[in-house]
Amino acid sequence: MRFTTVLTLLLVAAAVVTAQPVGLGPFQPDEHTLLLAHFDSMTDADQAVEDPRAEGRSLLPEGLFGNAIHATKGWFTPQITVAQIEQFPFFTPITYSRGNINPRSGCLEMFVNFEFLTNPEYFRRVMTWESGVYYGTGYVIFALRPGEDRTLQLLVKSPDGGEVTLTAPYPNAWDGQWRHIAMQWTPEEYSLVVDGAVVAVKPAVADGMPAPDTRVAIGAHARGVNVSDALIDELRISDIPRYTD
Repeated sequence: MRFTTVLTLLLVAAAVVTAQPVGLGPFQPDEHTLLLAHFDSMTDADQAVEDPRAEGRSLLPEGLFGNAIHATKGWFTPQITVAQIEQFPFFTPITYSRGNINPRSGCLEMFVNFEFLTNPEYFRRVMTWESGVYYGTGYVIFALRPGEDRTLQLLVKSPDGGEVTLTAPYPNAWDGQWRHIAMQWTPEEYSLVVDGAVVAVKPAVADGMPAPDTRVAIGAHARGVNVSDALIDELRISDIPRYTD
C-alpha cells in the first residue's frame, strides 16, 4: 500500500468520533431486509434480494462498525495535503440494482459522518435514484442542504407530477459525528428519521415511492456530482418502515 494511502486512512480514522447513536446498529438481516451492506471488506452488499454487486469504487477506511465507504473527492477538507488529494478522485458513486427497492413500502437507512468542509455551498447527496425516461421527470433524493440553518432533506418528485420535500434540522455542530439517518415510505406517507426517531412526515405523492428506473446511487449523484463528503456505514434497505412516531 502506498504511503499516502496509509496516511490518508490514518487521518480519516483519527477524525472519526467513536460515539454512536445509542441502541442502533450494526444492522442484522431479517425477512424484511432487501439489501444489507456492511462495507467491512468490500462495497458489494453482504445480502440482497436482487444483484448484490456494487458498481463504483471507494476507499474503505475505519467506520463505526468496522469499515465504511469514504464518499469524498477531498478538495475542501482543511487537513488534506496536496500529496493526499491524489487518493480521493478515485471515489465514484457506489450504486446497486434497482431491484433491491420495493417502491410501495420501505426504509433506506445508514450511519453517516459528514466531514467539516471549508466551503460547503453545495448539495451533499447520500442517496439518489431517478424515475421516468428523462432526467428530472421523477426522482428520489436524500441529501444534506447547506446553509446557516442546515437541513437533512428528502425530495420526491413523481413522473405523474406530484412533488414534496421533507426537512429536518441537521446542525453544523454535528460534523465529525456519527448519526443514524433514514427515509421511509408507504402508499400514504413519507418520513425522515434521525437517530432512530421520526422527525418529519408528509403525505405521499405517489403510491409509495416513484419506482426507480436507474441504479440506486450512494454517496453522490450517479454521475458523480453533489458528493456527500462523508463516511457511510451499514447501508440497509427494507420492504417495511422500521421506525414509528
